[in-house]
Amino acid sequence: MSGPLNAPPPPDGLTTPAEFVAALGRLRQWSGLTYRQLTAAAKASGDVLPTSTIAGALGRTTLPREEFVAAFVRACGLGEAETARWVAHRKRLAAGMTPPADAHDAAAGPDHPPGPREQPGPDGRPDQADRLEPDGLDRREQAGPANPAVPGDPSGPRRDAVRPETRALRRFAVAGAGVVVLLLATSTVLPELRASLTGGGARPSASPAAVTAGSTRTPRDGWYHIVPSHVAGRDLCIGEGRERNGRTDRPLAVQRPCRDVVPDTYLHRIGDGAHEIQWHHPKEGTGCLTVDEALTGPGVLIAPANCSGAPHQLFLLKPAGAGFALSPLHSGLCLGALYGEADVVPGAELAQKSCTGGPDQVFLFRLAPAPTWTKTPR
Repeated sequence: MSGPLNAPPPPDGLTTPAEFVAALGRLRQWSGLTYRQLTAAAKASGDVLPTSTIAGALGRTTLPREEFVAAFVRACGLGEAETARWVAHRKRLAAGMTPPADAHDAAAGPDHPPGPREQPGPDGRPDQADRLEPDGLDRREQAGPANPAVPGDPSGPRRDAVRPETRALRRFAVAGAGVVVLLLATSTVLPELRASLTGGGARPSASPAAVTAGSTRTPRDGWYHIVPSHVAGRDLCIGEGRERNGRTDRPLAVQRPCRDVVPDTYLHRIGDGAHEIQWHHPKEGTGCLTVDEALTGPGVLIAPANCSGAPHQLFLLKPAGAGFALSPLHSGLCLGALYGEADVVPGAELAQKSCTGGPDQVFLFRLAPAPTWTKTPR
């Protein structure tokens, strides 16, 4: 199996749950499979892996369930040895251990010890908390240890042993917090009191959508070249392309040279700060950029589809740096280059990502001439 990378991304060297989840996302991109295709592949292997569970697990920064990791890795096309390797790394992270850069489970080689075994519950069976949650998370492990002291270590700190200097620091912290609360309350109450005395009412705070809609920087309806700021110096714009791994031949939103970018892009405001990004093609007609399958997790590709006004076809333009972040209305995430700001090559796919504020997630809107073959939309 091959994809944008020659080999599947390994779990080696991952030190945090967030890194582990990000690596699972890269593994999915390497496989070239959509969430629904992963669900079908898991079913063929005898696993249960709903698309909602995949989206939930990949959309967080906490460790997924062990059963999820095994089913997900198998669905991506890896064998049992590699599956055991991913599960072993997940075990180490769950136990608070930092795996070495070249860590392997015993299934991947005899020189590598297996990860810690799950502890049985009171009835001798695996703890009932190990059951798969709908979002693929392990509720017991996400809660963290109840006591930071090492179990069984008599030298660990006791809950009832508080040093005098600790008590003093706590009193100081409480007093300081009281001052902060008083200042905040004063800054909030005084303007409202002043308004009531003068006959005016407190103005309601604007929603994020209203703020965006009222921004004088927001581009008006018109024809544009949309330029990711991390490739602005490379003369790359968002236009039509194909998947780099060759899994499909469908049109996608990708980075491509601005000089021959197609189709023509029209920005159309719908209301409440939401916009359609329309593609006008001389042969294919008009379509709107759409988040694949209306999925809400990161790593989902962007493709044109018939304009329907659905939330996964609408984007909020949020001022960011010299341009704007594009936030799909249905998910609240951000659009960016599939592999982040290092993905500067022509053909790099546009994807729905967790918002980082990186330059690949900041877009410049440069006015473009209207095409001569079509009328300007209204």
